[in-house]
Amino acid sequence: MRKIRELVKRHRIRLGEFFLDHDPLRKGCVEATKFRTTLYAQKLQLTTEEYQILENHFRDQENPTKIRYADFNNDLENIFTEKDLEKCPTKTLSEFRVSSILEARNTLAGQDEKDLETTMCRIGRDVRNRRLLVKPFF
Repeated sequence: MRKIRELVKRHRIRLGEFFLDHDPLRKGCVEATKFRTTLYAQKLQLTTEEYQILENHFRDQENPTKIRYADFNNDLENIFTEKDLEKCPTKTLSEFRVSSILEARNTLAGQDEKDLETTMCRIGRDVRNRRLLVKPFF
């Protein structure tokens, strides 16, 4: 669910509106295939296992072929704001932080750091000497 929240926050997607297209009676449930189709159409591509976990978590108890998209959407909407905030205007909201590529997640220890430094220097020297354009490849 964290992966979906990060994607929704980063791309500022409001999924509820897209689910309503597949639920003309506004019951808050859609077929599992429509659930997957809606997520995929909004570029939330997940693995089959991740889809299965989501579907099992939000499966309707009365009709197991349906997924409760309303509950799923309510969980996602908490990224942007909380419901009924007007009833408690002094409430302090917590901000959902998306992980950045600039954050250091893994650091190298001792010898690995030195090996990386020598490798990067060697690559830099080769790029300078051979006058390679590295940018177009990335």
